[in-house]
Formats: sequence, structure tokens, C-alpha cells
Amino acid sequence: MKISVRKIALGVLLVGAFVLAACGSKGGAASDGGLTVGTDGENLAFNNVSLTAKAGEKVSITFKNNSTALSHNFVLVKGGDDVAATVDEAAGTAGEAAGYVPADKANIIANSALIAPGASATVEFTAPAAGTYTYICTYPAHFGGGMKGVLTVN
Repeated sequence: MKISVRKIALGVLLVGAFVLAACGSKGGAASDGGLTVGTDGENLAFNNVSLTAKAGEKVSITFKNNSTALSHNFVLVKGGDDVAATVDEAAGTAGEAAGYVPADKANIIANSALIAPGASATVEFTAPAAGTYTYICTYPAHFGGGMKGVLTVN
């Protein structure tokens, strides 16, 4: 049986593509059923920009600050980018002592404290009604720099 080099190379490429696709997922789910999200190193971005949950279920999100220099937080808001912008503005007024989280949490579903570089925290909440909800970092200029993601609730 004669197998061409071209067929072998194609097979290797296909297997490699499947492996990379599995490793590069942007939606995090931990083995215990919890969700994971972290920062994308020193970039103003989350490494998982799309999370999914079921309405009414208890949700646990572990947030890992993968930066070596910047503090970050995780704030899940009750709506999209418009609500996120309102929360972000109030967070700036709240200041560092409040972890850049506003005292009035009427527009917040869940949040972490301000997390130091290399540290992590877990937030738990009951998933709201079906819809899409934005999560952001409210450290000054981080949301404005693009640090956001979406939780889709089915």
C-alpha cells in the first residue's frame, strides 16, 4: 500500500487543527462544572470572552488575574454595554478603596474584589433570566480599553 507524503501531511494538519481548536476555546468550563475566566496577560482583555449558563442555576466563576503588573476585577452587570458603561463610570467614582465597585449594586449581578497580579477569586450567584449580560473590569480605563466579555444565559 502506497501512501503519499501529501496525504500524511494533510492528516497531520487536520489532527493539529483539532487539537488547537480544543485548546484555544474562548468559553471556559471547569471540570467541576464551574466557569473560569482570567485576564489575557498584560493585555486589557479577558482570556475567555464568552461564557454560558442556564437560567436559575447556581453559577460559580473563578476569576484568575494572569497579569504580573496590573490589578483587575470581574464585574457582571445586569445588561449590555450601556449598563456596563454606567457601572464603570460609578466604579471610577467609588475609587480604589471600594475596589472600583460602586456601592449601589442595582446594576450588578456579581463581582469580585480588586484582584492583585497572580491572584484569583471565585464569585457565586444564581443565573438571571435568559439573555446576554456583559462582564467587565472596572479598574480605571480597562473597560474603555476593551476589557469585557459576555455571559449568555439560556
